[in-house]
Amino acid sequence: MNLNQYEGQDESAAISSNATNGSDHGTDTLGKWQEPQWLIIVYFTLLASGGIINLLHTLALIRSRRNGILSLILQISLVDMGSCYVAVNEILTLNQRTWYFSTDFCPFFKGMEVLVNTLIVYLLICFNFHVISLWNLHEMEIKKNNKNPLTSCNSSRDDSNECLVAKQDNTNRLVTIDYRKRKDDISIVFPTIFIWIVSLSLSIPNFTLSSTLKLKENCTLCAVIDIYYGQVLQYSLLIFKIVLPVLLLFLTLIVLTVKLSQTSKSDIENILTKKMCEIRKLLIFGITLTTLYFLTSFQRQFFHFIHIISHSFDKNNINNFKMPPLYNNYLNKSNITYLAMLHYSGSTLRGLLCLLILPKFPYLVKSKIFVCCKIKE
Repeated sequence: MNLNQYEGQDESAAISSNATNGSDHGTDTLGKWQEPQWLIIVYFTLLASGGIINLLHTLALIRSRRNGILSLILQISLVDMGSCYVAVNEILTLNQRTWYFSTDFCPFFKGMEVLVNTLIVYLLICFNFHVISLWNLHEMEIKKNNKNPLTSCNSSRDDSNECLVAKQDNTNRLVTIDYRKRKDDISIVFPTIFIWIVSLSLSIPNFTLSSTLKLKENCTLCAVIDIYYGQVLQYSLLIFKIVLPVLLLFLTLIVLTVKLSQTSKSDIENILTKKMCEIRKLLIFGITLTTLYFLTSFQRQFFHFIHIISHSFDKNNINNFKMPPLYNNYLNKSNITYLAMLHYSGSTLRGLLCLLILPKFPYLVKSKIFVCCKIKE
């Protein structure tokens, strides 16, 4: 695309093709901290702590036998570690008011930003639906005809899987014990494959089309330098990265809350249905994770949404390249920076919530990371 058409505007542009390091921005922009330096340092320290916590989670889960829940937690921890890289790049760029790093890092940053932020919201949705499915599975088992699951069988079927012990009324008083394993988990293979395909499909254009654009006053943009594809990409991200996942996440939050309210204490106290106690904790964990996402990320998603729907891509000006998350027409740079810090703090908080709420997870981490602590999972 010929960028000479932007010359003569308030912000004339030219491709920064020869830049190879941070010196692209000029000495007048480097070293100028727009936000309090101590705040950025403290935030990066907390972010690094969250990265270490998620790393420990990942190592523990890799060494463990994983069901659907733990497989999703493993993927969430991996994505949260990747978000630390994106957070550092984004916050330093926002703080310096210009692209802070080498030109070569721009496509990788733009692609990773879309990838990790798309993955995390869809993985949370998948986690919530998985917990809901587990609740339905176990609720169906313990409430079949309100019978004792040890001895209740379907009278019309001798080979029914609805009982563990079958009795035959005859003179020899035979007792047949069914050792067939009951289904206690649900596969997440296909949902996670679909999530990764969607996330990669949205991020690949950013990996391939992003570049730097140098403006006057030594300010450099990192953006998709193509008006047509940039417009198509922004609307695709609006639908599949913001509108659809936020609606699905809100829907799962409502369903989780309803399921939690339907889990009675009598079911939990019943020794035959003690599995429901663990599922109840998973419901609480899912509600907490979802609420945390809305508290830390919804504001950022909302302003991204109104920026795109109110922006006109018809005009040939440099504002077509000033897109979220680095720019927003309704926020100043300081507010964008603080929303970014709030958004990426979710990676640390999710790691802490796994240790505080997720059933048996602290014991798993201790037994797999600290080998001297042999704790039964």
